[in-house]
Amino acid sequence: MFKKIVLLSVIASSCSFSMSASMIQSVSKDELGCIKGLGVKRVEAIVSYRKENNINALEDLLAVKGIGKKILNNIQTDTKKKVCTTFGQSSPQKVTHKKKDIKAE
Repeated sequence: MFKKIVLLSVIASSCSFSMSASMIQSVSKDELGCIKGLGVKRVEAIVSYRKENNINALEDLLAVKGIGKKILNNIQTDTKKKVCTTFGQSSPQKVTHKKKDIKAE
């Protein structure tokens, strides 16, 4: 019984952190720019592809130039990179996310 509960909790937690095809269809450039393996060119290619095509499954992204199985896996698992590429009003920039200092009390 305990093994079943642990298995179900692992499955439930892994499902909540995965990106779906509908999410990739509407996610912003800035959010895509935080996924490991996606830089300016690949983000622009995904945005261009989704304007012309409806993404029914994440595997559809394999048709985008520069997207392979490894990057597709990063998209599916929402693997973040340390430095995000942001797309503001000017040219794309890289933003580093720093960890906050935690002081013991």
